Amino acid sequence: MIAAKTVRFYSRYATSDPLGFYDIIRRRLVEAVSRDTGLAAVTRFGEVRFEVDLSMHKIAKKFYFHTHEMFLERIFRRHLQTGSVFIDIGANCGYWSAFALSLVGRSGAVHAFEPVPAYFASVKRLAELNPGYRISAVNKACGAVAGTARMAAVLPNMKNFGNYRTNIGSSSLADGFLDHARDLTTLIDVEIIPLDEYLAQNFIDLSSIGLIKIDVEGYEKSVLDGMVSALGKSGPKIPILCEVLTDITRPNPLKGADIVEKLSAFGYRCLDATSLRPVQPENFGFEENLICV
Repeated sequence: MIAAKTVRFYSRYATSDPLGFYDIIRRRLVEAVSRDTGLAAVTRFGEVRFEVDLSMHKIAKKFYFHTHEMFLERIFRRHLQTGSVFIDIGANCGYWSAFALSLVGRSGAVHAFEPVPAYFASVKRLAELNPGYRISAVNKACGAVAGTARMAAVLPNMKNFGNYRTNIGSSSLADGFLDHARDLTTLIDVEIIPLDEYLAQNFIDLSSIGLIKIDVEGYEKSVLDGMVSALGKSGPKIPILCEVLTDITRPNPLKGADIVEKLSAFGYRCLDATSLRPVQPENFGFEENLICV
């Protein structure tokens, strides 16, 4: 079943970007034949230095070899130029913040939100390693209302080292999202700030934002509810790269179609980030990446 799903995914991407598809295969082969680099190592995106703690999880190796979700790279390159602003909501270890930093350059800026202390430390380290760049590491989550909430955090743990299904990127504020994996989670209290409030407090010009990335494991609606001003800005829309989840069998159903409907109401066109074609919400799998413009 997983193999068939992977084949469908790559076929969607290959038809829209054949050269990119071959590059993905090449980079995966390099990763496969490379030797173990130890527990910690620094990789680079151009001049940007990104420190990877390889002891956190097996997925960290993909951070080091730049093979993590490579199909999204063209989205970043299309929407981020020198001098623009990138908003990373759910930054985790800061992989995409580092990649974006190399695109926006020293005249641009990255604002990375990560509420889990273990992963926020990595984002903070990214800022320390690149003093010539503007990156704001924010130890908060984005949501609808300012305050504090309980999060189910999946922390680095050797017994979970090779688990891709529930991994270091699976922490969630969505009610009951990780109830099936309680043995892998730790409940922590995290601070929440609406994105609109943060942008206003920091005098960020909405027209300067090249891309907002949202990866929050089922908490998408709350994030969007806190950024109504950004969504409704006059003029060109702020591009939004959003992972949406769908599972109506859960006690608290996840409905990716509702996210598409909400963004469409603000005038957005939602495209499949893999094929760059209009989405078909009725055919959504559990996890879909959308680029909304």
